[in-house]
Amino acid sequence: MTAKQKIISFSGGLVVLVDEILKNLSFKYLPDESQASGKGIFELAIHKNYGIAFDLPLWLPVVICLTIVIIIGLIFLTEQNWKKHPWEATGSILIICGAIGNLIDRFFYGFTVDYIIFPLTRSAFNLSDIIIISGLLIMILNRKK
Repeated sequence: MTAKQKIISFSGGLVVLVDEILKNLSFKYLPDESQASGKGIFELAIHKNYGIAFDLPLWLPVVICLTIVIIIGLIFLTEQNWKKHPWEATGSILIICGAIGNLIDRFFYGFTVDYIIFPLTRSAFNLSDIIIISGLLIMILNRKK
């Protein structure tokens, strides 16, 4: 593993750690989303997502298995693209880190912990979700031609 790969891996691990710390702090200090006022552009409150993206319901064991398969696939994609397509590899690493953060939630809580709520759109997300979307955008904007 090169120095650059070590730095990216360490940074990814740090993002997962920060996300888990934010989730733990959320449980301690934030209200349940049912207690949120719903008046702001966004609010900080706990939303328990038992499904996948956009609260789409899916049986937890299936979600966990799919997540693991996707992570393994992205690891192979990262290895294949590291030298020729570094931005695609970087996007893959970000998605892996975000997926690991949400996977940890599913193992420990049985749901993902979202703490940023947008009342107008009824959407909720966390740092892992932001990292996943960032990785997807990087991959889309820098895809192989």
